[in-house]
Amino acid sequence: MTTQASSQTPTPHGALERFADAVAAYAAVDSDADLRAERGCDYWGAGAVPGLLLVPHGRDDLAPIMRLAAEHHVPIVPRGGASNCSGGMMPTGGSVLIDLSALNEILDIDVENRRARVEPGVINSALQAAVAPHGLCFSPDPVSAHIATVAGNIIENAGGPHALKYGVTYNHILSVSVALPDGATATLSVEDDGPDLLGVLIGSEGTLGIITEATVALRPIAEVTHSLMGAFASARDAANTISDIIATGVVPAAIEWLDRAGIAGLQQFYDTGYPLDAESIVLIDVDGPPAEVLREQAVVERVLRERATEVRIADDEKGREALWYGRLNAPNSVVQSGKGFFIGDVTVPRDRIPDMQAAIQAAAERHSDGLLFIAVCGHAGDGDLHPTTFYDKDNPLAASALEAANCEIVQAALDFGGTLTGEHGVGTEKIPFMRKRFTAVEIAAQRSIKKAFDPEGILNPGVMLPDRVPEEPDTSRFGAAVHAALKGTLVPDPDLPLTVGGHTDIRVNLDNLSLVVGADATLESINRHLDERGVLCSAVPRTGGQDRAIGGLVATAEGTERAQIRHALLGADVTVIDGNAPARFGGETMKDVAGYDTKRLYIGGRGAFGALTALIFKIKVST
Repeated sequence: MTTQASSQTPTPHGALERFADAVAAYAAVDSDADLRAERGCDYWGAGAVPGLLLVPHGRDDLAPIMRLAAEHHVPIVPRGGASNCSGGMMPTGGSVLIDLSALNEILDIDVENRRARVEPGVINSALQAAVAPHGLCFSPDPVSAHIATVAGNIIENAGGPHALKYGVTYNHILSVSVALPDGATATLSVEDDGPDLLGVLIGSEGTLGIITEATVALRPIAEVTHSLMGAFASARDAANTISDIIATGVVPAAIEWLDRAGIAGLQQFYDTGYPLDAESIVLIDVDGPPAEVLREQAVVERVLRERATEVRIADDEKGREALWYGRLNAPNSVVQSGKGFFIGDVTVPRDRIPDMQAAIQAAAERHSDGLLFIAVCGHAGDGDLHPTTFYDKDNPLAASALEAANCEIVQAALDFGGTLTGEHGVGTEKIPFMRKRFTAVEIAAQRSIKKAFDPEGILNPGVMLPDRVPEEPDTSRFGAAVHAALKGTLVPDPDLPLTVGGHTDIRVNLDNLSLVVGADATLESINRHLDERGVLCSAVPRTGGQDRAIGGLVATAEGTERAQIRHALLGADVTVIDGNAPARFGGETMKDVAGYDTKRLYIGGRGAFGALTALIFKIKVST
């Protein structure tokens, strides 16, 4: 897939040479063409050759490096494990690639408080190996964990198979220290008052700051994990079964999806072990204490057998490895296949998975003259699907067919109330879709976030945001509020409205387990509505001021209430303070990494960024 980057400001003549001389005290500077070409590409082969390659001497050298880059107007492209799937690392001959992979020290493991402090280049699987003897793990477990760094997980807001039960990276980051593009430093924490700047940095794709250190939350390793597989004659049967499982109150650790084209296609490269006559298969993990696992396994098995044409159960490690092999081995097999390929990433509300599945295969059929097949796998519990398109590299029709099919798939996801990327990020590959996902106001607000953190635009330029167009309104007041929050000088006007529109409607989507509420609905009315439907929402407190409006609660949230809102909030309908223009950030999808996570600014923002109109939260079935 051809990546498309927005335009970048040219590097001044001679700037790289002057920067190289100035930065030598803080990093090893390498201009070897072969090494620059090697490090300038990611795991999938996308990338380009940077003008210089830097290897910092230590994490404390990152801020001085950024200060010098700002002084010399030199663009900096950070590199970690380079496992991203969206062309998020795209250096140019006028930019400097800063390789963070050698900053890989685990600084501290606090077993009692279940946390670890790490440098940015620590590999995910290395952290897992280090904390496992203590009976702990780091929940984010992307399939790329063996090469992905913790800082990479943070800036991409990585998910993985077990995000359904345990959450994405955002839910497990306690604090980060960052070197900002002007050379200043900041530490952002879950305990900070005011707008959730940590949440804005997470998923920002290396465009707002370079992480120098992170403190991550750990959790106990589940005592027991059992796996089940269900094969289905239709995608609708599989999706309905997933909804029925979640409706029981059981929250599986993972629910993974693979379709017929995926099974048959991957079978060409290795033996998946899956039934070749199934339209869809679903892989499910249940974990926890032994008695709980046995109880939940029985519930899941009962629901599976209502529609599944075949059910398999694995209750030991050997059996589980065999059951999961076909799904987890897919990325390596894709690379080793020798075929051309493109790994997509779209997310839809859970109840729209069958529609999305049909749209993907319809696109494959329409463009069969240039494509071999599209295999669909993904995290069905989150509605996050990865359509992987295969083609013959020597087919002259392949490039145009791939481009057209990918456009149709992304558009279908948006039409179904989804988003253009659930965990891979926008990078350079999905920039053309940003204006399909966001309005001019929403893009302008995000551009103001970038400018507040990076006024000169030198950090990972050309990633995520499209070029400015005349339709974008002025959002300088919004940007000024972001800048003030970053500098710790934000003092919201007490007369600013916290909510607008008087919306009090309440809607529960049981199939997707999401709650949409008007910002002026009271906590009492929301709790009554939830009770009538047998569901819970952790963001809606049951004590203290039940006459409070939910929007007012979010806008002024502190302490425990703020923490609960952070983890439950999926989306927000808001106004942007410049002109009070309406905007939506986030939505009903369980995973969404399209653009900056702008809704986080409205948590504790006290109206400084605009007012709240409606809010979207995760819910769960009451047990």
